[in-house]
Amino acid sequence: MKSTVLLLLAFMITGCGGPSENPGTVKPQTSQSAPAEPGTTGKVTISVWENYANEEHDFFVRMAREYEQSHPGISVEVSQIPWADHMAKYRTSLTVNAAPDIGRIEVGNLAELASNDALFTLDDLGVRDVEKEYLPAAFASNVYKGKVYGLPDQITGVCLFCNKKLFIEAGLDPDKPPTTWDEFIETAKKLTDPAKQIWGFGMDNGLWWSFPFFNTFGAKFISEDGKKCLLDSPQAIQAFQLKVDLYRKHKVEGGAWLPGAINSEIGFLNGRYAMVLMGPWNVKNFQKAGIDFSVSLIPSGPAGTSTNVGGTDMVLFKSSKHPKEAYDFLRFVSGADYQAEWSSKLSQIPTNLLSNSIISPSENPIISIFITQMKTAVPRPSLKFWLKCEEIMAPEMEAAISGKKTVQEALASAVSRINQEVLPLE
Repeated sequence: MKSTVLLLLAFMITGCGGPSENPGTVKPQTSQSAPAEPGTTGKVTISVWENYANEEHDFFVRMAREYEQSHPGISVEVSQIPWADHMAKYRTSLTVNAAPDIGRIEVGNLAELASNDALFTLDDLGVRDVEKEYLPAAFASNVYKGKVYGLPDQITGVCLFCNKKLFIEAGLDPDKPPTTWDEFIETAKKLTDPAKQIWGFGMDNGLWWSFPFFNTFGAKFISEDGKKCLLDSPQAIQAFQLKVDLYRKHKVEGGAWLPGAINSEIGFLNGRYAMVLMGPWNVKNFQKAGIDFSVSLIPSGPAGTSTNVGGTDMVLFKSSKHPKEAYDFLRFVSGADYQAEWSSKLSQIPTNLLSNSIISPSENPIISIFITQMKTAVPRPSLKFWLKCEEIMAPEMEAAISGKKTVQEALASAVSRINQEVLPLE
């Protein structure tokens, strides 16, 4: 009876946790085992939990069936779980020792699972021998405190989207998007027409959406030893001042970041915002809407062009009875052929650099631009309380953009809280 009560308490703690709660209570029930030899008592079954949208899910299942055909001793059992609460499901599964062999997670969640000893270390399976196959920013999202715990199945970031029709109406060459932030400001001024409710730019608030600014100015998020947030540096202040000035000083941003306002995606669709920072996830939506648009690299700052990094990883749980076979499937999912087809069929950025020799730039020129952009992307630090950093930064950034605080005050306040409330727990 006592063990039952303890199990129920553990479920309550881990199954409903938010980003500000301590995930340290999550522990798997088994220790890391040595890689298993291919099964000799019958077919080996690898369980995979993924949270793709339906089109991606169907593609993934088809590829899993193809893998089975070339590996007759292995069966891949695919389960589609909801994206919205996938971490709650993983936490609960770990509590009751029912985790899958492989799970798909958002990159910001890897550190939580790794720090709680829930994942198998792929270093033991030779992953470092193939590291150079992957985009550096994508591979880095699988590293926590020097060890590799997964392989990237998807990577994303943003580029500059421009409405060609609005460029032409403003007397601008639609095939010459701005390449520097100074050019961006001048272009945005020419595109802005308040009388017609047209603005040169529509932007998003938040830490992740601000990394294209921070990165192009060479601002670092965290010190090398991981003990100090650096977003109050002169480079960070200069970068975020630019973002604030687009709204307050230059008046070329349409308030897309305001709560309840027309967001950047909808505003680009209806012709309110001539330029937005957007990812590949909206390419098909914009094309279906009939918008004539271009995609180009993020304007360069003192440190050149760069972007933010998001995406998902496939991780191997420590409780897996078949880590060697599961790792082989991870290599297949993140391999050059699979990633090339993934890119071609679903307009995704391949995580495997070897895919670039297979993909034809003329077949999907937009994705080719994203591939180029991701070469200079800067991965966010692997922190188990990353979402807490986002929570701290968002209101401070909003206060700066709205004029309630100076950029220096807002960043100093946020950095102080991150140094006191987040980094000591890492």
